[in-house]
Amino acid sequence: MNKSLRTAYAVILAALMVSGHLAAQEQPATLGHKKSHRYRFIELETFGGPTAYLYGSDRISEVSILNEHGVVTGWTTFSTLDPYQDFCWDGDCFLAHTFQWQNGAITDLRALVDGVNSDARWITNNGLIAGDSENGELDPLNPGFPEIRAVLWKHGQIIDLGTLDGGYESVAHAVNSKGQVVGLSLNTIPDPNSIIGSFYGIGFQQTRAFLWQNGVMQDLGTLGKGTNAIALLINERGQVAGDSYTGTDPSPSCNYRGNVFPLTTGGFLWERGKMTDLGGLGGTCTLVSGLNNRSEVIGFSNLAGDQAYHAFRWEPATQPHLRDLGTLGGSFSTARAMNESGDAVGDSALSGDQVTHATLWGRHSITDLGAVGTDRCSTGYSVNSSDQVVGISGPDCGFAEANAFLWERGGPMIDLNAFVPPSSDLHLRAGATINDRGEIAAFAATPDGDRRAVLLVPCDDEPADSDGCLGAAAYSKETQSVREAAVAATKEGAGALLRRRSD
Repeated sequence: MNKSLRTAYAVILAALMVSGHLAAQEQPATLGHKKSHRYRFIELETFGGPTAYLYGSDRISEVSILNEHGVVTGWTTFSTLDPYQDFCWDGDCFLAHTFQWQNGAITDLRALVDGVNSDARWITNNGLIAGDSENGELDPLNPGFPEIRAVLWKHGQIIDLGTLDGGYESVAHAVNSKGQVVGLSLNTIPDPNSIIGSFYGIGFQQTRAFLWQNGVMQDLGTLGKGTNAIALLINERGQVAGDSYTGTDPSPSCNYRGNVFPLTTGGFLWERGKMTDLGGLGGTCTLVSGLNNRSEVIGFSNLAGDQAYHAFRWEPATQPHLRDLGTLGGSFSTARAMNESGDAVGDSALSGDQVTHATLWGRHSITDLGAVGTDRCSTGYSVNSSDQVVGISGPDCGFAEANAFLWERGGPMIDLNAFVPPSSDLHLRAGATINDRGEIAAFAATPDGDRRAVLLVPCDDEPADSDGCLGAAAYSKETQSVREAAVAATKEGAGALLRRRSD
């Protein structure tokens, strides 16, 4: 049975993504929109294969795949089959390369050697891109498994960041505009509790957090007596946030379908050689997901007894530093992304824990963002400086059927499929990222269930008859019926695809 490298790693990340003195709790907004938006719909092309990917729906931490200049990065397939059919990069088993899209042109950023795969997870405003690439070699500690290297694309050139202590695998998570890259590397020390190896049965070596700069990869260490750590985020100040084992005590609930983070785990902030434990809410698991340039960190933490977990925000200027952000009445919530003001988005369970809604945590309030139409569940993936939020909404919390959404103050939630032109058969499943210009990178699917990538560019200021600048009101009943048929076919195809790989 084929194993997908990206799918296996993605499920790890998805697993980890799974708060409370607040001045006020707001209910789902039901007022009319302040403005009827119009967008230009841009489908990002592939390199001849069936799929195009944006990193995001299966992430553990916040990612940046769309910068403030409208440049998008991801990876897309060729018609050529993956050279490692037993360990495919993605579930479709086609060769894939990282791309950069800018002003209508897509560029192949290639891989470390010809004929192997690469992907991207972060792009800075000055165009640096961090991601991963196979190097054409096989891992001698894991027979048949291709070696993966953290890489940096700078001025169109790809740089192999190497590994720690003679290891054979590394993964990049984030990069800042100075070219400092963070991620994880395996060393050669056997470890049955390896963060990465414990999930998919290969790579049972220690997982270590790294910072790479100016050609040198540095091991950031661990919290307490822990042996494994991962670095997830870096800001413009060079501060690094991530997760680390704190010792050898088991954690009963910091896992997913197996022993992912099987030991007690804490979040950290690293700066100038010092790793600070962010603390927790009393349980055995604290995981981070966002970091801004104000040194604020978000994530979720188990409460005492490990029967519940809440979103948190760690603020260096407050006491205590780690604040429980609360829930919408249920026993769990997760903060997934944050803007520079410290406003965080994610999701929270409602009373009874059967339904989760996208949630916005401000400084002194918590807002239930609701869901699209009659959908029951939603999750916020990204928030910009104007508190515009994008994410995923669906009839159930498994999101086998899903709709991309935009929410902004004045609500209610908008189904972004309203801006898909009649000429396209794509269905927008989730909004991945929104930048401060209001541009939205979104996950899409074809009627056959193949993934595609879409960019929505606001065009409200253009003349109403501008070519390709469409608003939701532009659709007639006939057009809407065609769209509904396409959506139904897409959902059917996506459901079949979900049986082959995780979304």
